[in-house]
Amino acid sequence: MADAAPPRVAVLLLNFRRPELTLRCLTDLDAVAGVELDVLLIDNGSEDDSAARLAAAAGERAACEFLALEHNLGFAGGMNRGIEWAARRGAPFCLVLNNDVRLPSDAIRPLADVLANDPRVAAVGPTVLHPDGTVWAEGGDVGFAPNALRLRRHGRAPAPRERGPEAVGFLPGACVLFRTAALGAVGGFDEHYFMYWEDVDLAARLRASGGRIVWLPWVRVEHESGGSSGGGRSRLRKFLMARYAPRYLRHHGSLAGWAGWAVFDVLLWPLALLTGPRAAWAKLRGTLAGLTGAEITPATIDRLL
Repeated sequence: MADAAPPRVAVLLLNFRRPELTLRCLTDLDAVAGVELDVLLIDNGSEDDSAARLAAAAGERAACEFLALEHNLGFAGGMNRGIEWAARRGAPFCLVLNNDVRLPSDAIRPLADVLANDPRVAAVGPTVLHPDGTVWAEGGDVGFAPNALRLRRHGRAPAPRERGPEAVGFLPGACVLFRTAALGAVGGFDEHYFMYWEDVDLAARLRASGGRIVWLPWVRVEHESGGSSGGGRSRLRKFLMARYAPRYLRHHGSLAGWAGWAVFDVLLWPLALLTGPRAAWAKLRGTLAGLTGAEITPATIDRLL
């Protein structure tokens, strides 16, 4: 085992108008040990100086490439171009990574070992922490909760490292290692989800195809959530979370999920006005867009940023 080649991992790092975060994350990747990384920097039609800065950074590294997308394809569309790249390169594992994540040097190898040693697992992810050390997510589930989603142990101290691994309903797309073949078998992310809920939908389809979604407690990364959307209470996040909840529930929803959406997103919506009228109105517009099936375009995103 000591002489075995390190696992090969394709890393997909998506940028939208935040090149400083993307370059910081790339520096973290430079220090990662125990795996062979092929890195793809993807600029999602930023229309600023991102493309020039990321192309220069990729040119300085032997195992790093740059892809400039002409238009903003959303998180799902941008990552799908990366998944196609990983498949063409024959990388067995594919890391979907947000540019606002901080990676310890030993974070990726344990995730790759899970996929290498258990063919039933389609995706594996770490404990994701806020910068203050509390949990952002240890995986998640759909059910009776605000937005019909529950991030496990959100806001609490992390679970002991010796606990688990544990099967979960989904892994937030901030940092997830996928089996590349499993992604190809289900068609990758559903691009009808421009941004948000695409990770929940993908997990549902992977589970339906027989794959397991696993949270790994002894790996921890840090996440400054909302780096591209403006934060957890931004108008953009509120709008998109509300826009895509009905779509997900129509395709995969349970009674508990529908009940959570009806109570927290619809009946209790007036309470959202107390915590921020602009975000509350964005959420209401998103709910109406979700119920009517309104299309989301890059212009929609720009209006809400």
